[in-house]
Amino acid sequence: MSHVLNGSTLVREETRLRVLKAIEALSYHPKAAARSLSTQRSDTIGMIRTELRPDGAPAEQDPFILELIAGISHAAMHNYVGLTFWTVPVGPSETELYQRVVRGRQVDGLIMFAPRRNDPRIVYLQQSNFPFVLFGQFDHSENIHWVDVDGSSGVEMAVDHLAALNHERIAYLAPPSEQQLALRRWEGFEAGMRNHRLKIDPELVVEGDFSEFSGYRCARLLLDRPSPPTAILCSNDRMAFGVMRAVQELGMIVGHDVSVVGFDDIAMARHAHPSLTTIYQPVREIGQLLFQLLQALIDGTSTDGLSGQLIKPVLRVRESTGRPRS
Repeated sequence: MSHVLNGSTLVREETRLRVLKAIEALSYHPKAAARSLSTQRSDTIGMIRTELRPDGAPAEQDPFILELIAGISHAAMHNYVGLTFWTVPVGPSETELYQRVVRGRQVDGLIMFAPRRNDPRIVYLQQSNFPFVLFGQFDHSENIHWVDVDGSSGVEMAVDHLAALNHERIAYLAPPSEQQLALRRWEGFEAGMRNHRLKIDPELVVEGDFSEFSGYRCARLLLDRPSPPTAILCSNDRMAFGVMRAVQELGMIVGHDVSVVGFDDIAMARHAHPSLTTIYQPVREIGQLLFQLLQALIDGTSTDGLSGQLIKPVLRVRESTGRPRS
């Protein structure tokens, strides 16, 4: 193949054309191929998304994850690295997938999101000495490499915004309690309510699973209370869309009868009716940072300045929030 690439006269024209056609079909890149042969690497990284759903249930598309993948794949493409993505339901099949990927060395490293408390996946990857990075802060070990958005600060900003509008009965749709980010976000909610001397009503705190349906279900439960909330703060935009649907089905106006705040600022947040007030996190930038961090681990180079980055979110105020009716 080197004779063909170097234009050697030792190769017949018919053979040269046939080899070049094969190279094009396989998207062959000489530098990447040479590196792969010399290092015994796959030159591919992997991402495993765990769905919080039972086996066999259909996955709900998550635009935020798609944006994250776009950021990672953009960085990978410019470094001639492939990207493989799996979605797996929580349970035994999740464990089996991790074991198959690691034992088969299908990829050189993994990017994980939403680490859980006492996460068995992390324990397994550490014991296997397999390179991985987390999208999500993790405190249980100094050897864990992660990048995250300051969820505590984001939720606190959302509470500040609602309190400034004179909301007092603020409901909170929390993330799944087993996820590490649930603790951070709760700290932000507590701090925000405390800062404005607002009482947290346990009846107005409900756990969701990030799906639009869970937002809808939780909102119907909250709005059926004898003293319903005037504002609902959600852990992601998809749940916020479910809340907005529930409010509208009950004949109320989002932003007037009930204010709604999301988290993520996916593209649909700007185009929803009404447009969604939400916490923005720069997901494409985060994807690129995760790739850089994982590549440094794989290459054995310094991770100084890459690992442990806590990115500040931004409040985007739109039409879904307003002052409560008097």
